[in-house]
Amino acid sequence: MAVARFSPFEALLLKSQNQRQSAELLLLAWVFVNKHEALDEDRRYLEMLGKRCHRERDLVTLMEIARRTDLGDIQLAAEVLARDSAETASLFLRQAIALATSDGELSLRNHHILRFLADLIRVMPEDLSRWFLEVTGRQLQAPPDPSRRSYWASIEEDAETIEPQEEAPAPDSQEAPRSASRPGWRQRAREMADRQWQQRQQRQRRRDQERQQAQQERLDAEMREKERQARADQERAKEQARQRREEQRRRQDQAHAEAAFHAPYRFRMALIELELEANASPVEIKRAYRRLAQRHHPDRFHGQSEWRLKLASQRFQRIQNAYELLMQHA
Repeated sequence: MAVARFSPFEALLLKSQNQRQSAELLLLAWVFVNKHEALDEDRRYLEMLGKRCHRERDLVTLMEIARRTDLGDIQLAAEVLARDSAETASLFLRQAIALATSDGELSLRNHHILRFLADLIRVMPEDLSRWFLEVTGRQLQAPPDPSRRSYWASIEEDAETIEPQEEAPAPDSQEAPRSASRPGWRQRAREMADRQWQQRQQRQRRRDQERQQAQQERLDAEMREKERQARADQERAKEQARQRREEQRRRQDQAHAEAAFHAPYRFRMALIELELEANASPVEIKRAYRRLAQRHHPDRFHGQSEWRLKLASQRFQRIQNAYELLMQHA
C-alpha cells in the first residue's frame, strides 16, 4: 500500500496552530517574490507576520514554495482563506495590495497574482478595484493584452528583475537611496487611514448637519402648527361669543314676548290699541299716540254722517285712555 506523502506546505499546515495565518503568509510571500523591487521593510513585515503565527522558522520554506509557484499549494492556501468571512478576505487583499505596491510600482506578475487571488477567495473584481484605489490612491488598470509583443517583453523584464533576496541590500548600495526615497507601505497605510478618518469625519459632519436641519424643520413645523391652532382657537372663541350674543338676544326677545303675553289684560289691550310691542319705550308710546290721535281725531270727520263721527270719537277716546295708562306705568 502506497504511503501518502504531503507537500512541504501541507505538512506545515498540519503542524500549524493557525492555518489561516500560515496560508496568508504563503500568499503574501508569493506577492513578495514577484515584486519589481523587494524592500527591506517588506521582509521585516513578513518576518513579523511569521512570528505572530509562530512560523518564523518556516519563512524560508514558504519563500521557496512561493518562488516555485506551486499552484497546488497556492490553491490550498486560498481555499483556507475562503473558509473565513468576507471581512477577513478584504483585510488580506488590502495587505497584499499594500505589499505589492510598496515600491511604488505594481509588477505585471503581481497584477495577475492579485486578480488570481481575488478570484480564488471569491472576491468580485469591482471590490478588488475599490480596495486598490483605497490603498494606493490610484485606479487599478486593466491587465495588458497577451496577444501583443509588449506583454511578453514586460514578462521577460520582470523575470530578469526578480531574483532571490535572502538578505537585505547593503546600506552603501546604489539601490538604498532609491528605496529610501519612496514611501513605504506603512506610510501609505497611515495616509490611507488618515483619508478614511477624514472621510468619516466629513460623513459625520454631514449627518450632524442633516440631523440639525431635520430638527429645525420639525421645530418650524411645530411652530406653524401652534400658530394655526391659535388662530383656530381665536376663530372658535369669536364664533362662540357671537352665538352667545345671539342666544342672549333671543332670550331677551322671548322674555319680552312672554312678559307681554303675561301682562294684565288692560296693558295688552292698550299696546294693541297704540299698535306697539311689549317693550315699547315712552318715546315710542308718545310717537304712536300723536300719530294715531291725528289720524282718528273727530274734527277730521266733520260734515260726515253722525254714525261715522260717533265711531271716530270712540276710537279717539280709546287711544287717549291707552296712552294715559301706558304713560303711568312706563
